[in-house]
Amino acid sequence: MLIAAERLGPVRAVPIESEKVETMQPFVDQHLCKSAHLMSDKHRSYIKIGKQFAEHSHINHSRQEYSRGDVHSNTTESFSSMLERARIGVFHYMSPKHLNRYLSELEFRWEHRVAQKNTNKSGKQKTVMKSMPIIDMIVILIIRFSGYCLKRTRSWGIVDVAFN
Repeated sequence: MLIAAERLGPVRAVPIESEKVETMQPFVDQHLCKSAHLMSDKHRSYIKIGKQFAEHSHINHSRQEYSRGDVHSNTTESFSSMLERARIGVFHYMSPKHLNRYLSELEFRWEHRVAQKNTNKSGKQKTVMKSMPIIDMIVILIIRFSGYCLKRTRSWGIVDVAFN
C-alpha cells in the first residue's frame, strides 16, 4: 500500500505490487507536486524518489526515531491505522479486486473531517480531527454522485455507469 497525505489535507492511497521505485513512480508523478517537502521513513525507494522533490526529510524507524521536530510520517500512519480498523471492524475482508473502492471510501471519510483546536491541561494547543456530521456527508455524497449509477451484471457483479 502506498499512501500520500497532506497534513490537515487530502490523502491518496493505492495498492502496489512491490516497493520498487518503478512501481511507485507513476503514483508519485500523478499525485505529488515536485515543489513539495516530502517526508517519509528511510525506505531506500523513498530516498531515491525524494531526490525529485524540492526537499526531502526522513525518519529512521529502525533506530526508534518516529519524529524529529516537524518531520514525521504520523499522518500517513494515522490513515493506515484507520484502514486497518475499518478492515477489522467494518469490512472484515477486503478483496484485492475491489481494494480501490475500499480505499476511495476511506479517502472520502478522511477528507471530510473537521479540525478542532483543543487545549490540554498544560496549555498546549493540539489539533484533533473529528468526523463530519453524517447529514453533511450525505449532502456531499448526493451532490458528488448526482447522475451516477451502479448496475448489477448477470453474475451479480457491479458495473459503473455514469449518466453525465
